[in-house]
Amino acid sequence: MKKFFGSLFGGLVLGLPLAYWWIGYDSITYSQFNLAGVDEVIVREMDFDFVFYASLLVVAIAAALFALWSWMEKKREDRFYRNDSGNSK
Repeated sequence: MKKFFGSLFGGLVLGLPLAYWWIGYDSITYSQFNLAGVDEVIVREMDFDFVFYASLLVVAIAAALFALWSWMEKKREDRFYRNDSGNSK
């Protein structure tokens, strides 16, 4: 669990600034006027392309961090078993 949440947190920390920098967030704002030409409603919408691509980037970075963390743990265990088997005599 620690590895999963650590990777997800790392993906958020690294992925969101990268997504904002690479993809660029474009807020969508438009006004609806009534018959007199006065603002009736100001609508602010979220850029759903940004949200989608940013979430893909976060998941990809989290998966890469998870794989890297697993590989490092495996190498550490292999090294421990190799060193421990020579000292058992």
